[in-house]
Amino acid sequence: MKILLHPAYSFYQQGKRNYQEDCRYPDVDRIGEKQRFFLVCDGVGGSEKGEVASQTVCAAFGKALRNTDFTDVFSVDSFGKVLDSAYDALDQVADRGGSMDMGTTLVFVCFHSDGCMMAHIGDSRIYHIRPDMGILYRTSDHSYVNSLVHNGVISPEEAVNHPQSNIIDRCMEPVEDDQRRCMATVMQTKDIMADDYFFICSDGVLHDLTDDDLVSIVSNPEMTDSDKINEIASISKNSSDNNTAWLIHVREVVVDEKEETETVDIDNDGSTTRQIPLKKYHQEEVESVPTNKKSSIWGWVKNLFN
Repeated sequence: MKILLHPAYSFYQQGKRNYQEDCRYPDVDRIGEKQRFFLVCDGVGGSEKGEVASQTVCAAFGKALRNTDFTDVFSVDSFGKVLDSAYDALDQVADRGGSMDMGTTLVFVCFHSDGCMMAHIGDSRIYHIRPDMGILYRTSDHSYVNSLVHNGVISPEEAVNHPQSNIIDRCMEPVEDDQRRCMATVMQTKDIMADDYFFICSDGVLHDLTDDDLVSIVSNPEMTDSDKINEIASISKNSSDNNTAWLIHVREVVVDEKEETETVDIDNDGSTTRQIPLKKYHQEEVESVPTNKKSSIWGWVKNLFN
């Protein structure tokens, strides 16, 4: 599979916060079509602590992936090694006198020869949008409020402005010897077509932008990609939180016919086979193993005010 992209567009705004704790990679408002991976991190912990965490993780991913050949398959194992390096970088910053209270969310999108990988930790979000169909995939926030929605305690509408929407149950942070690093939810997809969009953002963007608004803007054929990101930035600029986003537009997808279906043994005895469509999305939970630290189950939900 060969995925060609249009130039991607981004914005990075402070909103009504007194300081900026978001970070993005690449740290530019526009990047050429050869860029294959994108990140947004939203720091938590308050006053510079979150800023250090988000910058550390973005820098670690950028360094680890700088010379990666994305014309080959970028596997979950490969992602796990990069995630390890980013967690190790956070531990090193803490060991050098940084704060153990700092942390950051993560959203990561990568285009490679086997499709698109999407990974997240926390409540920053990824969307896969097909203009004539709407949202094909949206990450499920690692948050207290989202757990209430999933358990039927509150409705999705009640979750939008819930007073405890700032509580997340996963983030990237330095860990003590008896703690376990939070896992990343990783989604792989081959269901990619020309004119699809991938949108990644910190939660501050979503304070004033609904899913319907996002789909409407992205699907507008009268607007350029530059117009679209500027419209979203305009809506988000007065958010109560920092707000950062990337808009990535697929130009063309070249797929080998052999990638469309697979042969499976229906009866598990070798007697009956048939061609079935490949799964459109495949999800895994990826754990990062501390290099020099013990690992045990982290059994609490941490209240993180970002």
